[in-house]
Amino acid sequence: MSVECKPAPQRRTVHMWVDISGVLRWPDKKLSGMFQDEFGNNQPGRVVREYLRIQLAHGKKVLPIGECEGFSFETGCPGHFVTDEKGSK
Repeated sequence: MSVECKPAPQRRTVHMWVDISGVLRWPDKKLSGMFQDEFGNNQPGRVVREYLRIQLAHGKKVLPIGECEGFSFETGCPGHFVTDEKGSK
């Protein structure tokens, strides 16, 4: 009888991001509060819409939700392999 040893599957985290073109289809009411200013005040939908249009004009297609090392403004999070507490992947 032979036993086949398979490597454990690698786990990875993929951070969330927002598709700018998709979000621009939302009404201003839904965009309202999506971003805050430096004082923590929610921005109205028209301000959010203008910000998103500017990001598109700069060539960005997606925006990160939170921190993400290696984030691409064209394709989003590349994914990050999760290392367990023993140091192996």
